[in-house]
Amino acid sequence: MATLTSAQHVFMFLWIIGSVAARVLKAKSGEDVTLQCNSPTDAAVSKLVWSRLGLKDKHVFFFSDNRLDESSQDPRYRCRVELKDPQMKNGDASVVLKKVTVNDTGGYQCLVITPNIHGKMLDSVLLVVSGGPTKEQLEEQVQRRNVWLGVGLGLVCLVVVGTACFALGRYVFPKLKSGPL
Repeated sequence: MATLTSAQHVFMFLWIIGSVAARVLKAKSGEDVTLQCNSPTDAAVSKLVWSRLGLKDKHVFFFSDNRLDESSQDPRYRCRVELKDPQMKNGDASVVLKKVTVNDTGGYQCLVITPNIHGKMLDSVLLVVSGGPTKEQLEEQVQRRNVWLGVGLGLVCLVVVGTACFALGRYVFPKLKSGPL
């Protein structure tokens, strides 16, 4: 049996994502993003599942019985995903994924179950996260921070030395009275 090349894997992934009409969402590392999902009905949501292609057994977000079920959530997403609207008004089942990283790049799917809809995948999103600042930008930030740190430490030293000189002059070595000895 022939093995698939990386290019073929990518093509298959994009074909699968494209076949469910995924929206492409671009973000920069460190940003918060909203993964959109809207139920076609305003009925109460019994279960909301956000999954990511490639995750096994665990989910990005699993909401059931009016609460988040963290035991079903992949540890990489704990404390990073929350409902955009906790009341899910007007069928809004969108979630906010906080502080995305390049590792969050991938396909996400939303599944909503209501009394009227029994398990329908409603939306899919292809999230593409670009890296943070370039090496040059980080080096420049470090240089700027070092300059301000040096200026700050210099001022602190100046104040300490000035205060010490004042105290020595005033209290330790009081001025001698002028006049004959």
